[in-house]
Amino acid sequence: MMKGEAPKLPQIEIPTCVRWAEHDPVIPYAWTDRLSETFADLDLAQFPDVGHFPQWEDPDRAAEEINSFPDE
Repeated sequence: MMKGEAPKLPQIEIPTCVRWAEHDPVIPYAWTDRLSETFADLDLAQFPDVGHFPQWEDPDRAAEEINSFPDE
């Protein structure tokens, strides 16, 4: 049995795009609250009115989000 806590890892510095579905029944959006602890340069946004598969439920927006990252 493991005891204690795992050592804190350094943050990932690479720009990271995360798009999360608002109504995901498998992995709730609330679980995004700690992503910034892992990713130093996080671009997080919610896909409104979709469930677990935004790429199927809103493919046009998914494609737009992917194609526009990083926005420079």
